[in-house]
Amino acid sequence: MSDASLAISRPAYPISLTENRKLRLFAVFILYVAQGLPIGLFYYALPSWQAQNGASAISVGAVLAMTSLPWSLKLVNGFVMDRFTFPTMGRRRPWLIMGQLAIIIGLLVFAFVNPAANQITVLGALAFSINLATIIQDVAVDGLAVDVIPEEEYGRANGFMFGGPAIGMAAGSAVSGYLIAFHGLPAAMVSLALLVGAILLLVMFIRERPGERLLPWTSGVASSKNIEMQLDTFAAIFRGLFSAMFNRDTLTVLPAIFLNGAACGLFVGLAPLFAANILGWENDTYANWSAQANLAAGIVGALLFGFMAERWGAKRMFILFHLAIAMAAITVLSLYANWALPVIFVIAIFVFAGLLVLGSVTMSAIAIRRCVPAVAATQFSMFMAISNLGISGASASLGFLDSIGGIPAMFVALILTGSVGAMFVFVAKVGR
Repeated sequence: MSDASLAISRPAYPISLTENRKLRLFAVFILYVAQGLPIGLFYYALPSWQAQNGASAISVGAVLAMTSLPWSLKLVNGFVMDRFTFPTMGRRRPWLIMGQLAIIIGLLVFAFVNPAANQITVLGALAFSINLATIIQDVAVDGLAVDVIPEEEYGRANGFMFGGPAIGMAAGSAVSGYLIAFHGLPAAMVSLALLVGAILLLVMFIRERPGERLLPWTSGVASSKNIEMQLDTFAAIFRGLFSAMFNRDTLTVLPAIFLNGAACGLFVGLAPLFAANILGWENDTYANWSAQANLAAGIVGALLFGFMAERWGAKRMFILFHLAIAMAAITVLSLYANWALPVIFVIAIFVFAGLLVLGSVTMSAIAIRRCVPAVAATQFSMFMAISNLGISGASASLGFLDSIGGIPAMFVALILTGSVGAMFVFVAKVGR
C-alpha cells in the first residue's frame, strides 16, 4: 500500500489514548481534576463550614477521618479492578464511568438530605460514601496512566496527575465554599454533580486503545495488549504484587509515603480551626484562600514539579519535600506571638498547598516506576492507600493534639512528620 493510501486510511486525529499523546495527557489531567472536586468540598469547604457553625476539633477531625478512611481501602479496589475487567471497553474505562456516576449520585443524595453542621454521623456517612466512589475513579485513573502512558512521559504525566487534583480541589473548595455560604449545601452539591457530569461525557466518548467499544451496546473488540496483561485469578495478582512490593528498598520508603499523607491530614485539619478560632474568619474567607492556594499549587505542579522530579530525581525532591514541611512548620510556630496577623496564615496556606502537591508528585514518580502493568491498579493503590492511611490517622489525631497543646501541638506534629519522613527517604534506594 502506498504512503498516500495509508494517509487516507489512517484517521488524522486518533481518539484512542494510546495513539494520541495530547489526548492521553489531557484525559489524565482532566480526570484528576474531576477527582479533586469532591476532595475540595470535603477537605476544605465542609470543615470550614463546620468550624464556623460551632463544631469542635473532635467533630471536624471525625468527619475528616471518615473522608480519608475510604482512601485507605484503595488496595481492595485495585485487586478488584485488576481481576475484573470488561476489555472490549478497555481495562479501566468501565470503572471510570461507574465511579463518576456514583460520585454524581452521592452528591445529589447529599443535596437531598441537607444535614446540619452538628449531624456528625450523617456528615461522616455521606463523606465516606462519596469518597468511596471517588476512589473507584482514582484507582481506575491510576491504572489507566500506567497502562497507556509510555515511560518517557512519566515526568510530565506525574505533574498532571497531581496538579490536576489540586486544581480540582481549588475549584471544588471555591465553588462549594461560596455556594454553601450564600446559597446553602444543596446548591453546592448539585453544582459539583454537574461539573463531574461534564467530565463524565469525555470518558464516554474516548477509547483506551483502537477498535474498542465506546459503550457496552456499541461495536468493538478487545485489544490483544489488554488480553495479554489480564490476570484471571486473585492468587496471580497477589503473587505479582508480593514480588513487586516486598523488597528492602520499597519497604524502606513506605514509612515516608505514610508520613507524606500524615502531613496533609495534619495541615488540612488544623487550617480551618486556625482560621475560625484564631482569626475569626467567616466560612467563605478560608474557602476562597484555600481555593486560590490550591489553584496556584496545581498549576505549578502540572507545569513544573513533574519536570523537577525528572530532572533532579524523585528521591531528592521527596527528601526536599519532607524537610520543607518541617521547616515551614518551624517557621509558623516561631511566629506564634503574631498569629493574629492574617498575612502569616495566608502565606502558610500557599506554602503548604504547594508543598503538599510537591510531595504528591514526587511520591507518585517513585511509585509509578515501581509498578508492574499487570497489577498496576493494585500496586499503585497500595502506595496511595498507605499515604491516605497517613491522612486518616493524622486527621483522627487532631482531637488528641488539641487536648495536649492545641494548634501549636499540631505544628509540632508536622515538624516531626517531615523530619522522620526525610530520614526514611534518605536511606531508601529508590533511584536518585
